[in-house]
Amino acid sequence: MSKMSMNDQLKRVALVGLVLIAILMINANYIQAFQAKDLQNHALNNRKSQGIFLRFRGDIYSSDKVKLAFSEPLNPGNAKTKYQRKYLKNAEVFVPVTGYFTSTLSKGGVELSFDSILDGQDERQTATSWIRTLAGEKPLGGNVYTTVDAKAQQVAYQRLLAKNPSRAAAVVIEAETGAVKVAAGFPSFDPNTVASIQKLNEVATNLNKLTTDKGQPMVNKAYAELFPPGSSFKTVVAAAFLGQNGNNLNTPVPAPGEIPTSGSKPISNSHNDGLNCGLAQAPLINTFAHSCNTTYALLGADDQYLGNEAVRAQSEKFGFYKKIQIESDLSAPASEYPHNVQNRDEILRGSFGQGETKSTPLQMAMIGAAIANGGEMMKPYLVDKAVARVEGDKGKPEEAGTIYEADPTALGKPISSDSAGQLQEMMRRVVTNGTAGVLQGRNIAGKTGTTELTVGRGGAWFVGFAPADKPKYGFAVFVEGTDRIFGADTAGPIAADIIAALNQK
Repeated sequence: MSKMSMNDQLKRVALVGLVLIAILMINANYIQAFQAKDLQNHALNNRKSQGIFLRFRGDIYSSDKVKLAFSEPLNPGNAKTKYQRKYLKNAEVFVPVTGYFTSTLSKGGVELSFDSILDGQDERQTATSWIRTLAGEKPLGGNVYTTVDAKAQQVAYQRLLAKNPSRAAAVVIEAETGAVKVAAGFPSFDPNTVASIQKLNEVATNLNKLTTDKGQPMVNKAYAELFPPGSSFKTVVAAAFLGQNGNNLNTPVPAPGEIPTSGSKPISNSHNDGLNCGLAQAPLINTFAHSCNTTYALLGADDQYLGNEAVRAQSEKFGFYKKIQIESDLSAPASEYPHNVQNRDEILRGSFGQGETKSTPLQMAMIGAAIANGGEMMKPYLVDKAVARVEGDKGKPEEAGTIYEADPTALGKPISSDSAGQLQEMMRRVVTNGTAGVLQGRNIAGKTGTTELTVGRGGAWFVGFAPADKPKYGFAVFVEGTDRIFGADTAGPIAADIIAALNQK
């Protein structure tokens, strides 16, 4: 056996060295590309808070491509620059959509639910850009495209604000898909005031003011707060009634002038015209169009007409009693209708949306959307897609492919197609010959609602669908103010203006 030459030995050592170097490079880049998220979130990693502002966080867009949130370098051209999170000048309009990203690292809304993508640490993003990562490029935060229409969102906020409310909200959902097109609320706040990484004391002061404010501006009024739905809840009771015993929109139901209670104040109607309300019986559609409180109180309380259990079951089919998941880490609290209670008065009040019946505007908009969609209820969602970004040839970020896309999902069919069709006709009648006559000619349909909250304070609702002739959207508008506001002339015109903005393409 011949002796191995010195050159051969050197070649072998060099080859082994190259292999080891290659293994180290592959391992390092594998960790960076595929294990970054786990390492970043590891309990022993104390650099998480230090490094987060060194990354170029992605943008958040509306469905019509308006940039709602973005990041800017504090020292452009400096490799170690920090990035400042910024929002539009009228950012309070879009907080229910974007959420917030504070310099204390607290987050909400889309900023929280899509944090890993926006931050550039999501596995799907690092996996799609691993070749660029191997080449030494830094992964950038991905862009998130929401479902919300910026123009309609601004109209919603402006119209709500014009009513000088104490609280208010508007939600519009695309009935066929569940895409949230509008999610506006008041009071709101400017997330720019809590985002500065250079004025930490000022941010702390602003956060303290926001969290202690009686109006709770950081609580999303569109889908995170519960309100009595008033007579808009009659859509649920009517749906339960239509689903039983062959009932239809012309079935006679009780409509007395008042119902005695165990208290001093009987349940009464806003008006007793002797044609629709204030009768022994009237067709269901008439009591709905003219919002006879006594009808729906009796339907919900007495088994001979419908009963508490039937209304509870229908409420549950529509999504009451459980949280509504919108996106990851973004949900609406459970809406409630009183049941299994011994106090008949509570059931009477709850059955026309007063007392202990509570709902989010999102939940009521979902009901309107299900009626518009032939009875099928879709899961609401706020983000349409997310796109990875990488550093382009000229040093500017470039989009590098979709890494997330919404998948419209049906939650079930709480009412039959036949019941949905009849409810559509009943909601049209509210406008053509009922409590919302002020909306004639606006091609919109729905149910008015007025609530008594406290002495001198009330709430106005309009819940329905549009266009009235070819339903596409479900919506809910709520305004809280004095006891002199009403669903028809306060909430109804706001809904019509929002829909008009959506239809202007």
